[in-house]
Amino acid sequence: MAVLDKGVWYPNKEPHELAFEDTFDTVMEVEPNRYHLYMSYACPFAHRPYLVINYLGLEEAISVSSVAAKRYDDGWLFDDENQDPIHGAQTLAELHVHAKPDYTGRVTVPLLWDKQNACIVGNDSLELAMELATKWLPLAKNKVELVPRALKDDIEQLNPWLHTNVNRKVYQVGFATNQSDYDKASDDLFNALDVLDRRLAQSKYLHGSRATLSDLFLLPTLVRFEAVYEVHFKANKKPIKEFEHLYRYMLGLVSDKRIRSTIDIEYMKLHYYFSHKHINPFGIVPSGPNIRW
Repeated sequence: MAVLDKGVWYPNKEPHELAFEDTFDTVMEVEPNRYHLYMSYACPFAHRPYLVINYLGLEEAISVSSVAAKRYDDGWLFDDENQDPIHGAQTLAELHVHAKPDYTGRVTVPLLWDKQNACIVGNDSLELAMELATKWLPLAKNKVELVPRALKDDIEQLNPWLHTNVNRKVYQVGFATNQSDYDKASDDLFNALDVLDRRLAQSKYLHGSRATLSDLFLLPTLVRFEAVYEVHFKANKKPIKEFEHLYRYMLGLVSDKRIRSTIDIEYMKLHYYFSHKHINPFGIVPSGPNIRW
């Protein structure tokens, strides 16, 4: 893990070693052209708020850019292809120090930057996605209620379950350092996918006949399975294609141009296979698979 400790970068320091860790408690105001979302096309968590912005048509109200695909000891970087349009920074860590010179904590995406006050509003993808889907709906070009009042409680209950049992669980599979941990995480992940497959046998989306925020929480993990997780993370107890209803559901979502435009398979592959040297020490990026969707 790489962290900033009082504004100094440590590429191999764990968060629990820090004396304290900053949180961002700035209130996000619903104001067009005030905020910029820094994300990564590789990160499933950063994908959440980006999906909400694209799905609702908020891209004219909130600007978005990605960090570079390759990640080194300096953490998330910018490069010629993926530049920082706000400050021209070289690393994401620079933005944290720019906002707070003695910042202590992790440097992660997503990151919402307040251009007016030159500060970081937040980096919690669950909270950012929920706020964008609800409070920002009046500014959306596509006024789709991703959190309908009648389903709000169900969505708020399912989203943390998806986060724990699917979105993060696949990382526990991929980052396992012993057979026992791998087996346990793999069983937990594929049991959760079985639950979802049975659920989707009864409905088009997770909460019925219309897409909701829960679908935009699950999708980022599903679209990374074939190109990355099944090979790189050894999440291959069962190919994702064999989950009949889950795979049909994924194909239906990615057929929507608002969603498909947020997915960059080659970028994803380059990031994971190059950056995770503890799993793939030579950084070799596989030529396949051929993703047909």
